[in-house]
Parts: sequence; structure tokens; C-alpha cells
Amino acid sequence: MSEFRVGAVVQGEDGELGRLDTLIVDPINRQVTHLVVSHDRLAPRLLVPVDKVVTASVDSVTIDLDEDSLHKCVRFDQPDFNEPGDDWVAEDVMLDPGSYFLQPFASPLDGWALATHERVPRGEVSIRRGSEVYTSDGTRAGHVDEFLVDPADDHITHVVLREGHVFTHDDDVVIPVTNATHVEEGRIVLDIDLAQLAALDHIPVKRHGHVRAQDAV
Repeated sequence: MSEFRVGAVVQGEDGELGRLDTLIVDPINRQVTHLVVSHDRLAPRLLVPVDKVVTASVDSVTIDLDEDSLHKCVRFDQPDFNEPGDDWVAEDVMLDPGSYFLQPFASPLDGWALATHERVPRGEVSIRRGSEVYTSDGTRAGHVDEFLVDPADDHITHVVLREGHVFTHDDDVVIPVTNATHVEEGRIVLDIDLAQLAALDHIPVKRHGHVRAQDAV
């Protein structure tokens, strides 16, 4: 079991690179996927893949990067992730409350198989959480809130619209990822119209630590 602690010194190939700011956890397999490193008080926080970690202890984390490589890492954008509730517990890593965020992944409720749905490897999906979703007839359907992952193979099968969608009910709107035919910065256009979107099969979704706006009061 790895032991990460916020505030630990992050060491690289050419010396100290910064401090461990927080951790990113995959809620499907409950494993750490990224470290958020704060390398300068006024600079952006950066996402370091966990496979770059050489050693980790309470006080120090050593990564297989130098300073130039660290600056090429993706910036950490907090709204891209879910803040877990107090009752969410990781299994394979020791985490302090408030020290981590969850990847925006959901899974189907027990009894719902996704084997017949097309799937995309997680790293190949260019859709971002918060992207506006439009149907083929130009209607704004809502925004992407999470991604439905098949626990059998860790591939994304659907995008999930939760709040702010055009439908009057409170159910999740779950869209096959293959219907997102046009993706640009902050905008997704589907190859189906609003009526076809409303007629899609409903797939019950298991949420992982996601706090809705109305709950965060």
C-alpha cells in the first residue's frame, strides 16, 4: 500500500520540484491515478501520472521527471474532478480527508451489462467534463457531468448529463459516446436530434462521491 501525504516534498531527477498538493483517484478501481504537484506558489498546479512515481513516503515523493518535464505536464483544473463526500473511502491507498479528488467516472448499477455498447479507451476520449452538448437539430441538451465506465474493461461507453439538461425529470441522461460525432473546445454535437435523445435507453448509474450543486449548501 502506498502512503501519500499532502505537503510531502516532491523530488525529481534534478532535485526538489515542489510539494504534493492533492491526489486524483479513480473511483471505479479506487486507485490513485495522478499526483497534483504545486511547484511554485504563483504557478499552476500540475498533474503528474502516478506511473512516474519511483518511491513514496509520508515526507517525500520521488518522481521520474526533471523540472522541464514537470512543466510539460497537464495543468490541474479542479472543476474537471469530483470532490468526494466524507463517507467515501479508498481501499488501496491511505488518504487523508480533503486530500484528494475523484475522476469524473460513474459505473452502471449492478445487473446492467455494457458488453453490447461500443467503447472508447479512457485516454483516447477528448471530451471534457463541463462541455456543452448539442443535438443534431441545434438544441442545447445540457453539459457533460460524468463518464460511464464499464468496470469489466475500464472503457468509457457513455457520457452522462446530470444537471442543467433540457428534460424536466431528474433522471440521468446517458448518451453513447459514439453519438458524439463532432467535438471541439467546450462543445459537443451529437448525431441524433432531441426526440432521439429522449428515446435512448435509460441506464441506471452509480455515482461515486459526486456532490450535486443543490447538495453543496
